[in-house]
Amino acid sequence: MRNIISILIIACLLAGSAAAQADTVPDLSGLSVPEAAAALNRVGMALGAEVGEAWTAESGLEAGSIVTQSVAAGSAAQPGAAVDVTVLRSPNVLLIFDDNDLTLVNQSGGVLDLTGLSFNASAGSSASFAASRWSGSLRAGQCTQVWSVGRNGPKGLDECSLIQNWLVTTNTAEHFWTAGATNFRVLQNGIERASCAVSNPGRCEFYVAAASAADNTPYVYFAYTDERLAIINQSDDQWMALAGFTVYNNFGPAASAPIPLSDASLYGGLLNPAARIGQLAPGQCILFTNGALDLETPQPCDVIARLAVDPALIFWGAAFEMDSLDGQRRSCPAATAGRLTLCIMPR
Repeated sequence: MRNIISILIIACLLAGSAAAQADTVPDLSGLSVPEAAAALNRVGMALGAEVGEAWTAESGLEAGSIVTQSVAAGSAAQPGAAVDVTVLRSPNVLLIFDDNDLTLVNQSGGVLDLTGLSFNASAGSSASFAASRWSGSLRAGQCTQVWSVGRNGPKGLDECSLIQNWLVTTNTAEHFWTAGATNFRVLQNGIERASCAVSNPGRCEFYVAAASAADNTPYVYFAYTDERLAIINQSDDQWMALAGFTVYNNFGPAASAPIPLSDASLYGGLLNPAARIGQLAPGQCILFTNGALDLETPQPCDVIARLAVDPALIFWGAAFEMDSLDGQRRSCPAATAGRLTLCIMPR
């Protein structure tokens, strides 16, 4: 990794980050979470924890909207301060548990991605469990189950059309819903989705973003000339996920070298520490330049990270490749001198 970075980076002549100085806290009410992140980042502040609140027709705002924030709008805040938000979400996951077993029910109506989901006892125990231990995904209406005692088969429940996966673990370090715990947290890619009380029997409902959720763009957007390239979130209210998204250089002596776009160390400190480098908010971008250190962009965007690349090593000097989630490797064309090129790749 460091060898790749040393190939790409010209010695940084500027120090510090691209973060703006904090002014006043923006009003986040009614915004989507990605919109709120963009508004906070513009004043040098970070999006904090997301707490879900059940949406109803009487909520007064659309589902997915922010209803409250931990720091009042209009108040002053220090640069880098985090603002927690409460989001109106319709629960789409149900946990049913007792002293011996826990069942997760997919009520989302679609396939549920389990890879980023984890459970952590937050009081009385340090036990934790990764949902990927069951499987990478869970089909609509189906369930997955874990037992803390020996068992020859799963337990049927009225809420489940089918028990898709089940397992037994005698490792008490995974018994997050028992083994002395009084409550546990549900996290999705580090974002808290719920805090559930341990009881016998117990139930806990919460929202989990689906892999194809409406708050994620299905593509990655590149805009570039021979002088500079920007990865831009052009959407109005969606995230553009870059975590795990890799570009492959086919230019110069660095040919075939992978460029991990969401690795913060790649940018040598020239980034906004309040922003999420692996998840661009609306209007945000990452800027690569052909040796220059200015912030001029091919199209308007808020630069949250930048990197000056040796002109002999600019990856967009040739057709560059990337792997999409469907397993296919796709290619963007090389830059054309004096012209703007747009390349929109399926995520």
